Amino acid sequence: MRRRAGISDPVSVPDRDEAAALRREVETLRRALAERDAFLAGVAHELRNPMTPILGQVERLVAAAAREAPDGRVAQGLAQLRWLVERYIRRATTLLDVSRVQAGQLVLLAAPVPLAEVVEEVVASLSPMAAHAGSTIAVAVPDDLVLSCERLALDQILDNLLTNAIKYGDGGAIAVSGVRQDGAARIRVSDRGIGIAPADQARIFERFERAVGDPGLAPIGFGVGLWLVRRLAEAMGGAVALDSRPGDGATFTVTLPLHKSAIDR
Repeated sequence: MRRRAGISDPVSVPDRDEAAALRREVETLRRALAERDAFLAGVAHELRNPMTPILGQVERLVAAAAREAPDGRVAQGLAQLRWLVERYIRRATTLLDVSRVQAGQLVLLAAPVPLAEVVEEVVASLSPMAAHAGSTIAVAVPDDLVLSCERLALDQILDNLLTNAIKYGDGGAIAVSGVRQDGAARIRVSDRGIGIAPADQARIFERFERAVGDPGLAPIGFGVGLWLVRRLAEAMGGAVALDSRPGDGATFTVTLPLHKSAIDR
């Protein structure tokens, strides 16, 4: 149908100008986010790389001290120093992984990974932190439970969940378990701490969010651990779920694919 002369376009000039301005603003924000993520990746890289040779030197000193006086104060101090350096590297790696996820550059390669081995390594690395908090960590994972995932990503998932359990577990017992269920592996990390309110249970899986709403009460951290857990699990064909009530602790369940050898058992 022809428009009659003198009748203006249904979209007025001010509306078109406003839409164009909004598009420019969105593009500006996208560029700013891309620049931020690139900066974050650069910072994480620069923070992590110098620590690798330092960790190597600390490892040599730990080995030498263990040979000469395994129960001495020097050996114990070096072991604590090694743990601190490893924690520093893990934090920098978390920042780097966050930037890669945001940029769509996080590629995970699946391989057979024995769950019990990775759990043992992560629990050992976090034992000093748990002891300082007054928590114990009980593990119940069968030796023959083999996952199809990336080992480093699984390590990162367990590290974040256990670190959270220690931070918010109020000095109580922590449990890690793994079972076969419905053709997949279910990994559970439970604590008996402060719990998480129902209204917060979806929010804590977002970036820069924490289980405790008051920043003055929340433990120190980036607020990206659970967000990264969810993204890593999903990138490996899995998922993460939460069961919690305030004052009654929290249980995080990560579902990941089993390796074919474990499925056939």
